[in-house]
Amino acid sequence: MLAILAVGLYTRNVGIVVNAAIAFATTLVPAIIERDLRIELDARFTLWITLALFLHTLGLLGFYGEVWWYDRLTHTLSAAVVATVGYVVARAIDDHSTAVVLTDRFLFVYVLVFTLGLGVLWEILEFGTALGARLLGFEPILTQYGLTDTLGDLLFDTVGAVVAATVATERVSSVVASLRRGLDRHDADDDTPLRSIAHERPDVDSLDAVVRYERANARRSWVVVGFLALVTVGAVAAGAILFAAPVAVVVALALVPTVAYRDRRATLPWQLLVLPALPVFGGVAAQPWLAATPLIYVAVAAVALTVAVELHLFTAVRMTPTFAVLFVVVATMAAAGLWAVGRWLVDLTLGTHLLLDPTLTSDEIETRLMWEFVYAAAAGLFAGALFEWRFRRS
Repeated sequence: MLAILAVGLYTRNVGIVVNAAIAFATTLVPAIIERDLRIELDARFTLWITLALFLHTLGLLGFYGEVWWYDRLTHTLSAAVVATVGYVVARAIDDHSTAVVLTDRFLFVYVLVFTLGLGVLWEILEFGTALGARLLGFEPILTQYGLTDTLGDLLFDTVGAVVAATVATERVSSVVASLRRGLDRHDADDDTPLRSIAHERPDVDSLDAVVRYERANARRSWVVVGFLALVTVGAVAAGAILFAAPVAVVVALALVPTVAYRDRRATLPWQLLVLPALPVFGGVAAQPWLAATPLIYVAVAAVALTVAVELHLFTAVRMTPTFAVLFVVVATMAAAGLWAVGRWLVDLTLGTHLLLDPTLTSDEIETRLMWEFVYAAAAGLFAGALFEWRFRRS
């Protein structure tokens, strides 16, 4: 990588210099972790990370543009690394903490969500740096090669995540054990970055307190659920199945606490139910601003938050509030990526125009998609902040 850095300096290519410097600095992180945190990393795991960084940096010398499969290879490998890192951290927290319990099935889904969510974040970074470079008249540090490349990257991110979730995670038990021992040693240190994820915070209610039993909250929640149920029935009667399906999912999730506790007062906070209801109301009342993409992803984030809470309450999975918030953020971005790839594949297979609008150029579609990803990331952060402020504080 130092040789690639030298090439970048010689050719005065800012993109190569910055990427090579960051990649080289990243290869030093495992040694710093071992020295400062006394967390030993398996040599094969470190080699895997270094190989992914090296191949990415090497691609900047021309392989990305000249070898069609090279980008797919590096994204699959990088996604597998990200998935493995996500698995290692989650499994170590699970082993270390009694407040976090992650089943094997949940971990498989978590690894996929984590990897695809970070894949979307990477595309946002590429878009942001390219946009900033154009505005400032600089050469982009990160390069986007077009709509097909972006969606192909996300598709192969998913492939890499599946490979890691099914195969690689079984081979990193020593890294998991080492990280768990590191967490055990630093358990009393309030400054440990993972502490709030692994442990309940004394100033914050647990997820057990999210379901409310107050009459006022129940009345408002039932009004929202009733509205959504009527919309579902009406949409089905009108043959709008694609519109009815997600609304029906929200209704089903809203009914879970009431059915589980056999108490009609046991309801989710009405504010949490209003968020996914807003785009539905916008569609019914012909108010486009309520059904705009940003609010749709706020609704997705609210649904992800509801799923996290109900997994904690009604399955063997246990999460701290901070873990749940992080899950919501990456799940919202992952949903945006999955929805984009799904529309793309359906358009290519069936000739539809869910994503590939024939009235727009490829660059225009890509720009619109990148802003959709930005909205998804912002919506996830908004839902997490709202959860922190309104739903968890005592």
